[in-house]
Amino acid sequence: MIRLLRMLLPAFIVVAGSAHAIDAIPEKPGWHGFLMLGAGGLQAETNMVAGIDLYSIDIGNARIDSVGEDPEKKSILIPQVNFNVNYTFSTQTQLFLGNSLENIVQLDTVTIGGVRQQFSDKSILELGFVSSPMLAPVQVWADPYVVGVDRVKTDRTSRGLRLEYDKILGSGFGVRLEQRETEIDNELSGTTGGLGLTAAEAELMKRSGDVKSLLAYYRFSPVGRNVFELRLGYGTDDLDGKAMSGDRNLGQLTYAYFGKRFISTANVSYMKQEFDAVNPVFNQLRDDKSLGLAFFLFDKDLFNSKQWWGQASLVWIGKDSNIDFYDQSSSVLTAGVKYTF
Repeated sequence: MIRLLRMLLPAFIVVAGSAHAIDAIPEKPGWHGFLMLGAGGLQAETNMVAGIDLYSIDIGNARIDSVGEDPEKKSILIPQVNFNVNYTFSTQTQLFLGNSLENIVQLDTVTIGGVRQQFSDKSILELGFVSSPMLAPVQVWADPYVVGVDRVKTDRTSRGLRLEYDKILGSGFGVRLEQRETEIDNELSGTTGGLGLTAAEAELMKRSGDVKSLLAYYRFSPVGRNVFELRLGYGTDDLDGKAMSGDRNLGQLTYAYFGKRFISTANVSYMKQEFDAVNPVFNQLRDDKSLGLAFFLFDKDLFNSKQWWGQASLVWIGKDSNIDFYDQSSSVLTAGVKYTF
């Protein structure tokens, strides 16, 4: 979602597919993957995210009149480009590189590459390097609290490691650990807006730092083609500014139906985040609650070809903060085609 998760959240993931299982590694060695192209509409409300550089997407408003107001709503058209390419060896070892469907609604972009190993019990161990794409960094405001004049954009980048063990010992259990370093290129929070903060108070507002998450999930199929997955997670944002740091707890329930031709999934997610220090701009200790809803539909036989898939999605994520300035929401409606190989 919106975090500014990576400022807000590596763990709060709205997922598609089979309740987000790691795909089984093919027995036949060679190249596999997909390329998905599409388009959609994005509606967002945020005071913190400015846009995405590569697509020249402007998400937030450059000028605000007061730090006491809610963010304004903005609607834009967006491209959808998703890919995954992998190579499997005869040892059931796989090298992979790709990105994720969920990131645009999180107002984030991320690429992951790494190695997977499938064992005889069908469990899969994955080690990946996660980073912001060099050509498409998310842009935020150097000082989000400037009023009356246009705010200046700056890049937010992140990089780190992900370790995931799926289908543990052939079961429906899985765990994921992730650690990422987030960096704001030109961090000026609270220093240029005439708020009268001291140097120590401005230090509390810095957004660069270390983001960690632990996610555990259980996937089960009670009958037929129906699959459920329950996810529970904990995360911590150890940022340079303690007013922007805190702990996150989350839960997510996903349902998926695998028909002969169509796959449909729906999920609901909830996250609560508590912060470590009083925010000096608003003189309050911040507390956020986030809710996410998502629906995905896949056609596995588009154009009467198993290599061509159709995809449509509707995703909404909203964050309610006790400080109105940090309220955020985003919704995305997309449609596209996927070529598999």
